[in-house]
Amino acid sequence: MCRMAWEDGVTVMAATPHVFNGVYEHTLADIQAQMASLQERLAHEEIPIEIVQGAEVFCRPDLPSLLEENPELTINGGKRFFLLEFPRSIIPPNIDQLIVQLVTRNQIPIIVHPERNLYIQANLEFLEELVRDGALCQITAMSVTGDFGPRAAQCAHELLRRDCVHVIASDTHGMKARPPILSRAREAVSRQLGAPRARELFEIFPEKIVNGQL
Repeated sequence: MCRMAWEDGVTVMAATPHVFNGVYEHTLADIQAQMASLQERLAHEEIPIEIVQGAEVFCRPDLPSLLEENPELTINGGKRFFLLEFPRSIIPPNIDQLIVQLVTRNQIPIIVHPERNLYIQANLEFLEELVRDGALCQITAMSVTGDFGPRAAQCAHELLRRDCVHVIASDTHGMKARPPILSRAREAVSRQLGAPRARELFEIFPEKIVNGQL
């Protein structure tokens, strides 16, 4: 996967396994050990990709204290930005209040693949409100290219049109079904919004998030 990503132009990848969602119960120690092993293998294979740590954190009411106690859950351990995952079909209750609480503590949630959430697909204004409250938004490249179906594609492009998107990521899970390819989505965004905006979403904003600077 890393070789495929590198050949597609990727130089930095965030390892973001699911955590605390009741299905994938990875420990932080296991994640760090696997990352170190992968980085060593990449050096041996001469694949010049940097792996930074993160996680897709399932939404839960104790997120502020969870992130404070486990900074490794944030992107690159920077204690500021983290990936926030909602259930597929619904939005947790009082999420707007939780977003405000997190942002006030400078714990900035990046809402992942909202274009695939059934509630958000039908209520885009709700996501716009969360963005106004300080949340960031990350959509998936394969949604942009239509590989997740017409509803996800329509939602992704409408969010782009409404300027609600800050990052476009591969959300890769494998080499076949969900490969780490960004170039096709970048071409689509360049056609829709122009090359400078595509560069922001695929390069500039992700780099700033990794460095804790956005």
